[in-house]
Amino acid sequence: MNEFFEERQTQNQASLESNATTGHMAVAILGADELTPLMDSIPDSRPALKRLVEFLSTNPHAPTAAVNNAIAVSNISQEANAANRKLYFLGFMVGCMRPPVPLKNRFKQDTAQHLWSLYKLPKEAANDSEY
Repeated sequence: MNEFFEERQTQNQASLESNATTGHMAVAILGADELTPLMDSIPDSRPALKRLVEFLSTNPHAPTAAVNNAIAVSNISQEANAANRKLYFLGFMVGCMRPPVPLKNRFKQDTAQHLWSLYKLPKEAANDSEY
């Protein structure tokens, strides 16, 4: 699993810019000083949210299985939804996308895993100039 994750990290370093696939949002890789305000916005009563944001701030395009293992939560989308309620007002969000090619499990079968990232929201909507 770790070998796959490290290989995926290397492959995706060039794809961190915003594009149509990411909904014109840029993947956020944050340092400790940038991460602090996000972590402060999340209540201490929700440690899984803090683990999720902290993990994704340094591990963009993390497959579902890697996120599950790192933060010890099985329902990532529930935690992402709760985190987004706080992060949105700071200009960030947790999101996922399907990989271009389905990820394989250890039996070489396709999985329904997604790639999870922390995104920096754009300053304006992609279609603001049209309206």
